[in-house]
Amino acid sequence: MPETAPACEHLRKDHRVIEESLDILLAALLRLTPELIPEIQATVRALQDLAAIHFEKEETIFYPKVRPLLSDLLDRMDVQHEEVREVERYLAELLAEPPQPPDSRWLSEVRSFGIEFHDRIQHHIVDEEDQLLRLAEDRLTAEEQESLAAAMSAVQSRITSI
Repeated sequence: MPETAPACEHLRKDHRVIEESLDILLAALLRLTPELIPEIQATVRALQDLAAIHFEKEETIFYPKVRPLLSDLLDRMDVQHEEVREVERYLAELLAEPPQPPDSRWLSEVRSFGIEFHDRIQHHIVDEEDQLLRLAEDRLTAEEQESLAAAMSAVQSRITSI
């Protein structure tokens, strides 16, 4: 394994940033009141933005490179991405137009889907780090890691400059 694995570290850094927002989301969901809805809406939007950039890096750069080496594992990662997106879409729709005033059933649904969103992302991060990134570090050369990291940085720059 190379001493440093820039592409894998790049993805791990993304995960840490995503986890910061996940922690904020979960804390708000666990003490959910109508007054916290704007904070939850903002945090979900931030997570959507972070996930979009991260998933693009993975799906267009990292996954295609490691798919020939780890196809079954990548198929599972693809399914997890779709599951995250599905819950994300539903949660975003739910939060788009909260009832006025938010009733207990709606708040309960937000809490339930918000926690599921949190859990699916967290589960994916753990799977990716414990399995995919560990294996990729063993199988990709230092040059491949550098090249992938550069491509991911370019995606990050392009998207964040829009």
